[in-house]
Formats: sequence, structure tokens, C-alpha cells
Amino acid sequence: MSDMAMVFLILAVTTVCFAMPKFRSDLVALCSLLALYLVGVITVGEAFAGFSSTVVVMLAVLFIVGEGISQTGLASKAGGLLVKLTSKSELRMLVFVKLMVAVIGCFISNTGTVAILMPVVVSLSMKMNIHPGKLLMPLAFGASMGGALTLIGTAPNLLARDALISHGFEGLSFFDFTPIGIVIVVTGIVYMWFFGRKMLDKPYEEKLNVADTLNVSELLRQYEIADNLHYVIIPKGHDAIGKSLRELNWPNLYDVTIIKIRKKILATPDYRLAAEDKLLLFAPTFTQFCKDTGLELVPSVNGLCIQDANIAEVILTPRSNFLNRSLQEVHFRDKYGLTVLAKQPRGDEKMNYGDAMLVYGKAKDIKLLAQDKSDLVVISQDAPETAFDPLRAVLASAVLFAMVVMLVVEWVPAVITVLIAGLLMIFTGSIKSTEQAYRAVNWQIVILIACMLPMATALENTGGVAFIADSITGALGGAGPFVVMAGLYVTTSIFGVFISNTATAVLLLPVAILSAQHVGISPLPFVMAVTYAASMSFATPVSTPPNAMVMVAGNYRFLDYMKVGIPLQFIIGIVVLLLLPIMFPF
Repeated sequence: MSDMAMVFLILAVTTVCFAMPKFRSDLVALCSLLALYLVGVITVGEAFAGFSSTVVVMLAVLFIVGEGISQTGLASKAGGLLVKLTSKSELRMLVFVKLMVAVIGCFISNTGTVAILMPVVVSLSMKMNIHPGKLLMPLAFGASMGGALTLIGTAPNLLARDALISHGFEGLSFFDFTPIGIVIVVTGIVYMWFFGRKMLDKPYEEKLNVADTLNVSELLRQYEIADNLHYVIIPKGHDAIGKSLRELNWPNLYDVTIIKIRKKILATPDYRLAAEDKLLLFAPTFTQFCKDTGLELVPSVNGLCIQDANIAEVILTPRSNFLNRSLQEVHFRDKYGLTVLAKQPRGDEKMNYGDAMLVYGKAKDIKLLAQDKSDLVVISQDAPETAFDPLRAVLASAVLFAMVVMLVVEWVPAVITVLIAGLLMIFTGSIKSTEQAYRAVNWQIVILIACMLPMATALENTGGVAFIADSITGALGGAGPFVVMAGLYVTTSIFGVFISNTATAVLLLPVAILSAQHVGISPLPFVMAVTYAASMSFATPVSTPPNAMVMVAGNYRFLDYMKVGIPLQFIIGIVVLLLLPIMFPF
């Protein structure tokens, strides 16, 4: 087998593994890197060159800059502004959600943007008697569209700039993406209002009046656990009297969770039962439990019920420490003092990003959980809001503004500008500690890019890039550069359905540049076509992390993404392809 064939085989296996949710994308990329070295198509230096790439360094530090904006409460203030501007108008709400998430997405990661605004959007939509599913998908799509507005909006933009520079061309400036990005955002708003939102109607919107909030009855119905809530009373003379909950060991023996005792929330393991104690239980195996313990079901007890403030829905983020671990492994109840009543999707004990859980406990514990945005997004009756610190907010805004100015004028290399901004976020107290700064970095994406860059090197070394470019230009070149550009756009969009947008951009940007050289034109329109196509991926919930994050909270099915996302992707593709030759002539 030739070296080029070996690289293509490794790429094919890597792509298949990327498409399988059970494998972490960063570990797949790392295994791919090792395979390329072991078969001898790259050297040690080439294998680890990605870790010294300016793109990788900039991306890591930009997560820190975004965290500084979030920690000062600026982003939460934007969510509060959203509430004031909507005035109970569905049209205004859709427009402002898309605009706000796009603007915030210019400067911080799209996953961070969704994590901040998702609780606000859910709470507001329920107050307006609108199903959250009408707005959460536009929120996720808007985050990706916002990334297309500036150089630092998303990883493919940075990769495009680096690819041009590494091939001897002038790099892209900060606002080169903005004109077409604005048209993309406007197109997205128009499409979602006239077409997309009508395909996202949910049947239970008419079945239940949910005007107040995401209330208890609605959550219990969604998670299908209402039938597992039972009331019992400890009769006089029962064997359980005087025994602690730890001694009884009901959770392990019968999968029983004690929700309340005598109106108390989540009694401690040392609590000793007394005669005529009234208990609210969550017990999927209640019949067997009653048979073995001798307790009997009683009608609902007045005042012994679940309150809105004591229940919340939580969504796992793409960088959560809980990923691929069970609740027992993370000691969730011991760590947070909260009980998990149910998880969606059901079946798999291991947790994946986008999974949702219904938790129950003290309101103060739910609020503490809401502050841990790196692991979970909390959706409760009152949307959690980061405390606003005016001084730190002003300093963070000044750092962000100065960074943008420096990136525009380019007095110093862009990576140095971003590094300075990241340090200033720490020195000014916008980020409270260095540990928080490190936790803010999405290391999965950083490792993914660093490990996939050698794949592009291997393709170039073995002639793989030239082979793909020759195939595209040979098949489409006779029809002109516009058709070749369209072919690159379609190819990138198809790849983006199965693997991450960053990995797609890494692989196809060198192909775009070489294809332009074969056709004899400027590489800019081809590079921009690949970049926009990589970012505008809406067809499946696994296309981007924001798509997966809103899936359960919006009560979406896989088909919902296809019927809403594919037409949007097609329309935006046409718009981009028509505008690119105007903004970046051949």
C-alpha cells in the first residue's frame, strides 16, 4: 500500500470514529496522530507541530477572554436586556434572540454563548406561553452564525487565516468575515420566522397552559416520572421507627428516593424515622417496596409536594467533567446535595453532552449548581444569573475593545495580542483565579485541532491534497471557478455532517488553496467557501455542540434538525456562493 493510500485509510477510519458518539473526538484525533507517525508518513516534529500552532494558542486563550466577559456578569446582563426588549412579542423574541446570540458569539465560544442564554430563553418562552422548542434551535443556529461575523468568532475562521499565511498569502483581517456574516444572520432570522418556527410547533403547547414557568407538572410529564411519586405514612409500631435512613438502605435495596419527610427536603442519612412520619417517595418499584416493608400507599398529603423552586432541569455541556461517567462515579448527590429523579435519554448510564437530568433539592443548592457553567447548564424557575460587577465589567469591556482594535490594526502579531488580552483578564480580576482561567479552556477542541493538523501535513506530504484538488478541479474545472467553489462548499457541508467543523476545516482548507492554484485564481473565495460551509452545519444534533446542548430542553427529535436544518443550510449555501465572488473576486 502506498503512503497516500495509507493516509486515506487512516482518515477514513478517523472519520467513522468521529461519527460515533461513543468515542471522544479528541482521543480519536490523538490516535490518528499516533497512527500517522507509526506508519512513517510524518516525523516526530510534524506530529507535534500542531501544539505550537498559533491557531491552537489563540483559540485556547480566547476561551479565557470569553470567560472574563462571562464572569463579570456582562453576558447575563445581555440576557436581562433580552427580557426587557421582547415585550411579550414572539417576533421580537425570535429576532432579539438571534441578534443577541450572534453578537455575543462574535467574541466568546458558541457553546459558552448557548450556556449563558439558554436558561434565559427557556424561562422567558414559558412565561410567554411559547414552547421553548420554538426558540432553542434558533438559539443554537444563531450561535454558529454569530461565529461567522469576525475572525475570532469560531475556530474555522482562525484556521483559514493560518492556512493562507502558511501557504504564502496575506492573512484575513478581523472584519473580512463581517459583510457576508451579517447577510447570513439576517437570512437565518427571516427563514426561522417564516418557515423554521412553524416546523418546531410542539403538540403539548395546546394541551397544557405553561404560561407561568417551566412548572413541576410539566417537568414531571416530560420526564415521565409522575406515576412513580408515592405518599406513605410510617404506622405506629412499624419496624422502621427509630432507624436511620442509612440503616434502612432503601435507595440501594429498592431504588427508592425519599423526596420529603414532614415537609423537609432530602432528609439526611442520619435522620431517624418516627411514628406517623409522612413521606413523599420516588419509587419506580413501589409495589415490591410496599410488599417487603409493609408500608401502604396513602392519598396525597396536604403540603407535602414538590415546589417549583426545588426542581430544575440541567443540561450537560460539551466540556463537562461528567462526560462518559455515571452519576455514581461523579458522586453527584454528595457533591451538590441534589437528587437526580430522571435522566434523558434513558438507558445509557454513562453521560454524554446534551443529556438532560431532572434534579431535586434545596433552592440554594440549585443556585450553587447554576454557577458551575463548565459542567452543567441549569434551567429552573428563575433563570440563573451571574452577579454583575460594574468595575470588573468595565475593565473586561476595555480589555475586549483593546484586543479588537489591536487585531484590526495588527501592530503586533495576532497571537501576541490575544495572549496579552488573556493575561489582562486575569490581572484585572475579570477572572478571579488562574485555576478558573484554565478550567475555561475547552481542551477537547484544543487537542482536536492540534492533533488534526498533522493529518493535513500527512496529506500534503504524500500527495493526498494534490489528489483531492486534482479530482475536484478535473471534474468541475471545465465549468469554471464558480462551480469548483460550489463543489468545495458542498464537500465541506457533507463532511460537516459526520465530523466536527474544526476537523473539516483543517482537512479541506489546503485542498481549497491548491484547487485555486490549479484553476489559476485567488485562493480567497475558495478558502472562504470552505470556512463558511464548515461553520454553517445545522442538519444533525451532532453537527455542532450547541445543536446537541438544546436537543433535550427543546424536546427535539433527530428529524427536527433535518427538516429545519437542511433547508437552512441549503439557502445559506446559495447566499454565500452568490456573495463570495462579489466580496472576494476570482
